[in-house]
Amino acid sequence: MTEPAAPPIVCPITGSADYRALCEQNGQRWIQFPASDFARLAAMPDDAHNATISDTVLTGEYIETYRAKFASKLHRSARRARYLRKHMGAGKRVLDVGANIGFFVESCRLLGLQARGIDINEGLVREARRSFPQCDFSATALEDFAPDDRYDAIYCSEVIEHVVDPAAFASRILGLLNQGGILYLTTPSLDEYLSGSNVTRDLGAPDHKLYFNRRNIGLFLARIGFSRVKHKLALGGGIQLIAWK
Repeated sequence: MTEPAAPPIVCPITGSADYRALCEQNGQRWIQFPASDFARLAAMPDDAHNATISDTVLTGEYIETYRAKFASKLHRSARRARYLRKHMGAGKRVLDVGANIGFFVESCRLLGLQARGIDINEGLVREARRSFPQCDFSATALEDFAPDDRYDAIYCSEVIEHVVDPAAFASRILGLLNQGGILYLTTPSLDEYLSGSNVTRDLGAPDHKLYFNRRNIGLFLARIGFSRVKHKLALGGGIQLIAWK
């Protein structure tokens, strides 16, 4: 029996299948689409393998690191929660996609927002419930999450670079937002890993699977269906933005 052909590798921004080799690191091959500068792994893991990668990376040592930085992480989350509230109008329903151990959900609760957190990693969700028992957390993938209603704001920090299909992921987020709702997204910027066309830092495969920059992520979100994007100054590097449905 003939194996089905692998789907073509195309850019989620332009739809182009024209790409070039970017680099090879740790046995993983990276490619880049010249028309958009979007970069991704040439060979993506399937969903089951991707979940295994997440479980391996997010170990007990990872959680202990977050515990050691509890005060600073909570302070940063409180600052971001205030920024989110400033842009979300009169709505109060917030979803944190990739809630980690719960700092942002707790920060939203303290502001009087109705926040819920989801994360694919059950260990992180257990720690979130232990740390913030008054908050609502669920261990689920975004594609399996089925809430009773839509949200006024979704916070998604340092998650999209880990997913296999960014277009499906962002479309799902868009569908969970009320009309006029906002997405607060953060992700690393590819520009900070390059000098010209040369990669100067470890891209973090296979945990990290794709990279945007400030220019092309706006084009990507527009293609998904978001109406407007506003970039926030990111003093620590990377991309921070608000996008409106």
